[in-house]
Amino acid sequence: MTTSTAAVLGLVAMAVVSLGAGLFARRWARTTSDFMVAARAVPPRVNAAAISGEYLSAASFLGIAGLVMQFGYDVLWYPVCYAGGYLLLLLFIAGPLRRFGAYTIPDFAEGRFDSPRFRRLAVALVLVIGFFYALPQMKAAGLTVETASGLPYGVGIGIVAVVVVAGVVGGGMRGITFVQSLQFAVKLFAISVPAFLLLIHFSGTGVPFARGAGGLARLTTTTNFQVTRGELWQIPAATKVHVSRPADLRWQRQAPTASSGAPAAGFEGGTGPKGRVNASRANRLHLEGVGLVPKGTITWESSDLVTVARGQPAPFGSQTPASTTSAWMGPFGPLAGGTGHPLLFTYSLIMAILLGTIGLPHILVRFYTNPDAKASRRTALLVLVLLGAFYVWPPIFGALGRSYDPSLYGSNLTDAVVLILPSQLGAGWLGQTLSAIVAAGAFAAFTSTLSGLLVSLGGALGHDVYGRWLRPASGPTARRRAFQLSALGAGLAAGALGLLVERFDISVLVGWAFAIAASSFFPLLVLGIWWRRLTTLGASVGVALGGGIATCSIITTMVATVSTPLAAFLAHHSNLAVVLAQPAIVTVPIAFGCMVGISLLRPSPSAGVSAKMVQLHAPELLGLRREYIPD
Repeated sequence: MTTSTAAVLGLVAMAVVSLGAGLFARRWARTTSDFMVAARAVPPRVNAAAISGEYLSAASFLGIAGLVMQFGYDVLWYPVCYAGGYLLLLLFIAGPLRRFGAYTIPDFAEGRFDSPRFRRLAVALVLVIGFFYALPQMKAAGLTVETASGLPYGVGIGIVAVVVVAGVVGGGMRGITFVQSLQFAVKLFAISVPAFLLLIHFSGTGVPFARGAGGLARLTTTTNFQVTRGELWQIPAATKVHVSRPADLRWQRQAPTASSGAPAAGFEGGTGPKGRVNASRANRLHLEGVGLVPKGTITWESSDLVTVARGQPAPFGSQTPASTTSAWMGPFGPLAGGTGHPLLFTYSLIMAILLGTIGLPHILVRFYTNPDAKASRRTALLVLVLLGAFYVWPPIFGALGRSYDPSLYGSNLTDAVVLILPSQLGAGWLGQTLSAIVAAGAFAAFTSTLSGLLVSLGGALGHDVYGRWLRPASGPTARRRAFQLSALGAGLAAGALGLLVERFDISVLVGWAFAIAASSFFPLLVLGIWWRRLTTLGASVGVALGGGIATCSIITTMVATVSTPLAAFLAHHSNLAVVLAQPAIVTVPIAFGCMVGISLLRPSPSAGVSAKMVQLHAPELLGLRREYIPD
């Protein structure tokens, strides 16, 4: 993998700026309220940028582009539902929760239902969702540092964990709010300007140009090359290819079938001094070096310039990249259609992302950082504008990567297309500058979201576990220290878990966190706010079943990636495999059904429910809000 000095400098610069800004803001972080809700003194513009910076995670900056490149138009559901889910959150949830005064979802669970036991269940799910959502941020951290510098995946996770934990422990919510607003500006600039310049560049060239070994190449006659083990060449149709090589080089040809674009049942291959391939339908030529192979020669017989890609297949014989099939540009393509149940998969994905946004614990906290309801409404409007301005660009990167850097398919680096594509502009100052910019933007993406997650996890552990269960008589100073230690522990745990998810796509990991949130907290918030007859028993059973089944389903899918018997079983039960991989379409109705059914069969509304409903929906000026965060 090639490394870029400019990209490394971009990472270092962003790390220094983020850490420095967080430590600078530490001077204003003294009380418990400062650490958890920024003393409710953040102006709308700053808070809108901070919310956008926290919400636009690694899945938005890197994951969407990678999945668009890999699977096509189906992935556009991700940005649409990210933005749409946030709109639903603003319309139906954020205002009532702010008027109620609950700082966290566990605060709401106990305050609405007068049940400390229900609060403990809510805390457990906050931790589950928080750690699941931290996984894609850690994956992005390892991938970005590895792509830019060549350092091992785990080293990148360690570096980012240190930077983020230092910022959160040092400045809390008040410190990271300033940092996140700065990071949003960096992300928007880093995704829009390179994409715009790449569009201009490629529209002028018409065809890609050489990027060096392992990248793209334009060949007309004869090219000498150094063969590496397991090298893959993707060859355009109607091209005759002559391969001469030493006797210790083996080769295979893989051609897609006419119907589905999947590989043919067998491969033509052989060994020896000569070989010939007629590339009739976007063939893939696999050259496997046995031992040290000094060089070989490939001759292309074509009247036009030929563009090929070379890279490392993982493994060779897998499905032909989606970019070589028409399914990439159609609905229910490789992402949904590959399961055999495209409608089921698509609807479940939509439900998970659209409804899961409402149940993300770290997003709801941000609405307590505004000084009043009017400032919150202005913040909400600005956030929608900023999200719309950002989500235009990641799909453009994915489409450009499909056309101009197909080597990323063979090397399994589609998630890094935003980081790698700017190098297509060459080794001059412009390409190096853009590489540094996108690296800094990627760093801002996963660190800003991870900072918010650590505040949420630290709040759950310090505010709930320590402050309410272990040491309920503790003072503000002790609770602030508990928050800091909890954030430190959560960061270390998230880093350790991030080492286990290197093989998963970033947006897939995010979709799992959203599915758990949609199956547990979304029904609780909607019914708890808008239906006065919801009972404690109904709410707790619905949350436990919905969140528990979703979590177990996703863990089963993750285990199947390393368990051959389980993978074989799911391969023969594709409908079950879809539900396990995207459980929201089943678990959300289960949660709602349990809450409504149990509440109607065993009606026992909590005491003072009418007053609580007034507290949720009456104007904030009446001063009915309960303060859960002491100064």
